[in-house]
Amino acid sequence: MKRLFIISALFGALGAGELDNFLSPTYNELFDAQLKKSLKQKDYNKLSWISPVTLSFQRSWSNQIEGGWHPYNSYSIGIEQAIFKGGGIYYGVKYANSNYSLARATISQQKAKLGASAAELLYKYKATYLSIKKIKLQIENSKIEIKRAKELYDAGLYGSEVLDSSLSKESEANIALMQLKANLEDVRAAYKKITAKEPKLKDLHRVKMPSRDRFLEANTNLLIATLNRDSKRVYAKVVRSKYLPSVSLGARYTKVSNAQPRTKDAFTNYSLKVSMPISVNMGNDLEVAKLDTIVSSIELKQKRHEASIDYDRVVKRVKIIDRKIHFANRDKQAYKRLLKSTKEQYRAGQKSILDLKVLQNSLKMKEIEIELYRIDREIEILKLYESMK
Repeated sequence: MKRLFIISALFGALGAGELDNFLSPTYNELFDAQLKKSLKQKDYNKLSWISPVTLSFQRSWSNQIEGGWHPYNSYSIGIEQAIFKGGGIYYGVKYANSNYSLARATISQQKAKLGASAAELLYKYKATYLSIKKIKLQIENSKIEIKRAKELYDAGLYGSEVLDSSLSKESEANIALMQLKANLEDVRAAYKKITAKEPKLKDLHRVKMPSRDRFLEANTNLLIATLNRDSKRVYAKVVRSKYLPSVSLGARYTKVSNAQPRTKDAFTNYSLKVSMPISVNMGNDLEVAKLDTIVSSIELKQKRHEASIDYDRVVKRVKIIDRKIHFANRDKQAYKRLLKSTKEQYRAGQKSILDLKVLQNSLKMKEIEIELYRIDREIEILKLYESMK
């Protein structure tokens, strides 16, 4: 038991950025690949306003000239490029950047959640390990209780129901022990899925309670909601630009074989085009984009409200756990005093070695109970780090 307390005392404080350390190389590789994909998607979207250069070749046959069918070859290269789209080019590039920021924040959130889950599993592993130690002590006390009940039953001082009750308690404790061992394997497997490592208690960290301002500032849910709102605002301007006049310049170079008399076999065309779409759905399209912006602003407001409530809930639960630890420590001191008294009575021949052993085990169980409360406290705080970058 002392060893676990010493280990706990040596734990450093866990910050949100350290949660990445729990992820397996495969998960880190996956998130890096997703980030690279998002970056390439941003680059693609930023350049999507540039029209492609078109290369073409055409072979045709005509009987326009006497003498039968004559083949003609035509080669051309050309481009038609929009140079003004009512702000659409500028806002298109801005929208690509906005979507990339949103993708990065989403990946950061996924990493934080996975890292926090791994840290929580490690705490649950420790809690299950301690619970196994506690129930083994309980079984040891049950065996002592059975021994006492059997002696009293043989002496005719107790009925069989007392002995049956003691035996049932031991059986239930053994079944609970088997279940805890199975739970330990489940937690180990879940932890290895995320980290690709065996759970080790030395990898635990004491979780530092973030301030309210820090939690709200680093909250990934708020960050994503903010970026989503900004993205919707930019997209509304992209939609509006679709219905404004646009100006395009065009150029095409063409070379043909067997050109007609008094015509060039190579020539260039230039063009200037001004266009403006008129659509019966323009009003609906603009209104939907506007409503998307309104909805995203309301969602951001709701996320702020939820984040504040989440923080308050964790703070209150931590305070309740602190009170549990306080009362458990008070009980621990009472056990220590009782154990001291029992030792003195044992030396005086007034108490048996079994009385002493039961109290020693009960004190150890109380110490484990306090440690389990502390683990519950760490897990509660970890819930905040699930949504922090």
